[in-house]
Amino acid sequence: MSSSLTAIASATPSSTLASAMPSVALVGSGWMFSSIVFSTYYTTLFLKHDKGSSSHKKNDFETRQLQIANGCSPGSSPGGKSKKAMIAKTKNNAMTKAINHILQSMSRPQLLTLYRFSGSLLMGIFLHPQVMQFGKRFTHTLHYSKEFSLAAIFLFVANYCNSIALDRIGISLTYTSKCLIPLITVLLTLVVDGVSALPSNLALLMLIPIACGVALASWNSPTFEKKGFLAAMASSTAQAALNVSSKRALIKTGISGLEAQRSMASVALSIAICMSVQSCLKARRKQSNVNAKDSDSTKYEGQGQDLPPFGLSLAATAAYHFEYVLAFIFLNMVQPISYGTCDAIRRLGIIIAGRAFFGGAPFSMLNYSGIGCALLGAMGYSIASASQ
Repeated sequence: MSSSLTAIASATPSSTLASAMPSVALVGSGWMFSSIVFSTYYTTLFLKHDKGSSSHKKNDFETRQLQIANGCSPGSSPGGKSKKAMIAKTKNNAMTKAINHILQSMSRPQLLTLYRFSGSLLMGIFLHPQVMQFGKRFTHTLHYSKEFSLAAIFLFVANYCNSIALDRIGISLTYTSKCLIPLITVLLTLVVDGVSALPSNLALLMLIPIACGVALASWNSPTFEKKGFLAAMASSTAQAALNVSSKRALIKTGISGLEAQRSMASVALSIAICMSVQSCLKARRKQSNVNAKDSDSTKYEGQGQDLPPFGLSLAATAAYHFEYVLAFIFLNMVQPISYGTCDAIRRLGIIIAGRAFFGGAPFSMLNYSGIGCALLGAMGYSIASASQ
């Protein structure tokens, strides 16, 4: 995330929100605290939420909420309602079941990605000092979405694969793998812009401890898993591609980083919706095949999965949105060298907080030294690049 924010903010003027925040220390500490504590906790809790322990309670809660929404008190009889009200209630029930079927057919990383982009887009449009101009912001967002479509694709892949990696290999190895983003960015820059666009020799030397650190952190790690590690690598690659493509789009359009985030979120949300529909259709086809073999089967795949509670979903979405907003504001208030240093500390804090919140299998001294080596290399790269 940090490298893409650097590219976005460095190509745009300071936002209106940034000028409204008087204290650099307050914004910086708020960004780091929200990322280390809230994003780490609620994102992991969302991904690891027990899918079967509270299904009965949740279904009962949904039933009572539906009764209230339709004008009935929980447990009351609908006998006194008109035929028109009963038809409306039936339609609401059918719509609720259809939405639940789509959401329940999605994997947890897919669901988190959908919630993140939809929630971030809505918060970006409506949570604003000039709230009544939401229509203008929405139109403005759609207007620039075409220019940021390529960057939005990379943003979607980066977030989705990152969620898969967190779900499979955990926080420590995922965020250590993120240290490879500068290395991948250098390779993409070399291919796209040539040798003249590369950072200084000192910055390039910092890529060595990064690569060695990631290798040591992954060596015989108790949380290593092939698909999860490949997802982390895909996320890092997409993040690096996002750095290059978003900077080009920002220079071309001249809009602020927060406006660019909204435009990219709108395109990424469209992709997430298509993915959710595809997951639902795939689940239905699988269930049709099951029903053809077993006439007693009555549920399609995913119907029994328990969705995370509304409060947890809202917290995970809000944590993601405000982490990005505070990061944009903070980056516009400090020099890149300060931001890079804080970001390295932030990643270390995420790894420590993840272990404190959720525990996990113990790492070897080789793994710990690899994590430290990668983090120090990432910080050194940021400092060397900023000094250039």
